[in-house]
Amino acid sequence: MKNPDQDHNYPDNPTQSTGFRVVEDPTYGFRHLDPIPPEAEINEFYESRYYDLLRKGGRAPELRRLMEGGAVAAREVQWLRDALYTDIVTILEGIAPGRRLLEVGCGTGEFLALSQEHGFRGVGTEPALEAANRAASKGLTVHNLTLEKFVAHSGAAKFDVVVMINVLEHVPNPIQTLQQCSQALVPGGILCVRVPNDFTDIQEAAKKKLGADPWWIAVPDHINYFNFASLRRTLDLLGFDTVYAQGDFPMEMFLLMGENYIGNQDVGSGCHARRVQFDLGLQPELRRKIYSALGSVGVGRDCVVFGRKLP
Repeated sequence: MKNPDQDHNYPDNPTQSTGFRVVEDPTYGFRHLDPIPPEAEINEFYESRYYDLLRKGGRAPELRRLMEGGAVAAREVQWLRDALYTDIVTILEGIAPGRRLLEVGCGTGEFLALSQEHGFRGVGTEPALEAANRAASKGLTVHNLTLEKFVAHSGAAKFDVVVMINVLEHVPNPIQTLQQCSQALVPGGILCVRVPNDFTDIQEAAKKKLGADPWWIAVPDHINYFNFASLRRTLDLLGFDTVYAQGDFPMEMFLLMGENYIGNQDVGSGCHARRVQFDLGLQPELRRKIYSALGSVGVGRDCVVFGRKLP
């Protein structure tokens, strides 16, 4: 393993040797890169390589489709609103103690806007200035701050709900981030976290079938690797009671059925289109029943877990 002060090579195929290894946290059970990439290296990666990898299909397919603009982005936004975002808001309506909501890393504000349509009084934090400005242009209240600075400036806890959608896998210190979320919540408040569901049995089955390296490891932007078990354990140790969890479409099924989308954007786009048809072809209540059942056995490309802050 390289010294953390040495330069690292970030190839298009993130499973090639990069000077990092993936280790398990002995207390919380999630996995993370070792060593944790220095902030300067992460910033350089985002500035010089990240968006090129996005365009090639090597990173964050949801974000890539949103960045394409036009009809592609419009379809992606509509799918997210009608499926994932609607599911999250519907669950929150049934379990949140109130309607004051904070979204951490709100991006351009699509989820925040939908939550307000459902009666939540939402604000967001977004450290990327361009995204924060786009969200604010929609009439949303968005603070161009990190969560740490926002919590430090906002004082006492005042939110009934904190939502983080695909944030926790990217932060150098996820425990600190979750503790800051807890600080922002009232007792009995709800924390909703969505992360990729990684190092799972179904991934292992697909990896064995293909003879592939673990394609879900993305260095250095994905620092942390959670699954349902480790996310539940982490929230439990930080003073949350898991009250609901659901998975989503297990994309690894395509791999097991012979459609290898790894590194193939055309195949991946076709698989994604069929996944969208499945999501939107179901009545929302049935979709949530199916995905909560999958979540109970640790299956789904992503985890969505809701924890209630204990007094």
